[in-house]
Amino acid sequence: MKITLLIILFTIFAFSCCPEQKELSADQIKLEKEAVINVIKAYNKAADAKNFSAMVETLAGEVTFFGTDSAEVITTFSDYKKQMLKQWEYYDEMKFGELYDVHIQMDKQGTLASAIFGVPITLRRGDKVENHFLRVARTLKKEKGKWVISSGIVAIARTGEQFVDNLQ
Repeated sequence: MKITLLIILFTIFAFSCCPEQKELSADQIKLEKEAVINVIKAYNKAADAKNFSAMVETLAGEVTFFGTDSAEVITTFSDYKKQMLKQWEYYDEMKFGELYDVHIQMDKQGTLASAIFGVPITLRRGDKVENHFLRVARTLKKEKGKWVISSGIVAIARTGEQFVDNLQ
């Protein structure tokens, strides 16, 4: 009997110490998803401006990124900074467009989100201009009450004749 009572008291104590995870309402989730989109847009704006410190404001303490090149596997801030500086040296201008086909999955507590979307990008080097459409995936999490990007992957979308020509 004493053991049973002890187990019950221990269980009550254990559950009372765990903070209850409150589920957000549909309206709150909608607001959180808008905040996620704002972080993604801020990241793109900082990249356009070649503003590394503004980009860091949108990033988690630890990041992992996969780029369009299979060799672009970034797992440290040092690697991330090197890759961004290399990219900014190569292109005179990078300009992200508006986000398309945005889809966001989020946990019910609003602490973890997965976003996938398309975005046009214009790259200029000298008088040469390239226009691409990117497919992007980002994982965001809340750190200190703020959404930040913790991982991502980017791919240049290929469709239609251009894609078929590459297969031949």
